[in-house]
Amino acid sequence: MRGARKKSNMRPIHEGDDQGDVERRRAILDGTAIPTAYKIGYILNFYREPSFRMIETEFGLTRPEIVILIFLTVRDGASASEFCEFSGHLKASVSRAVILLDKKKLIRREPDKADSRRQLLYLTPEGRALYERYIPMLKAREAAMLACLSAEERAQFGRLLDRLAAHVPGWGFASEL
Repeated sequence: MRGARKKSNMRPIHEGDDQGDVERRRAILDGTAIPTAYKIGYILNFYREPSFRMIETEFGLTRPEIVILIFLTVRDGASASEFCEFSGHLKASVSRAVILLDKKKLIRREPDKADSRRQLLYLTPEGRALYERYIPMLKAREAAMLACLSAEERAQFGRLLDRLAAHVPGWGFASEL
C-alpha cells in the first residue's frame, strides 16, 4: 500500500465558503448534545486523519506505531502498559504495534530489572531517524491548525489544554461511566 493515497471525504469549514455551508456546519457543531467534545473531535479529525494517512502510506507505520514512537521520544524506557495507561489505547492494539515496531527494528525491548515480567521499550537509532522524518510534517500541520489564533490566544489555549489534560484522571476512564 506504500505510495498509494486515499482520498478523504472530510471537508473543513473555510473562511471563503458559501455562507450557507458555513452556517450548516456550525449548526451541526453547535447542535449536538455534546458540542464541546464534538468540536474537539472535529478539529482533531482534520489534524490527525490526513497526517496519519500520509505517514501510513509513506512510511508503512500503523496509527498505534506512530503514537508509540512519538511517546517514546519523551518517555524512552516506558512499558507498553504505561503507554496504555497514559494514552487510553487498547492493550491488544498496542501489543501488536510493539511487536511490529520491534520486527522493524524501530524499538528494542528489554526486560525490566525490577519486574522481569515487564518489558521496557526503547527507541532505536532507526526509530528516532524515522520519527525525525515525519515529525516536521506534524509540526507544520499543528502550526497551520493554530494559525487563526493570535500568539496570546495560542498561549491561553495551551494553558486551557494543560488544565483539561490534568483533569483527565478524574473522569477519563471507562469505569467512571
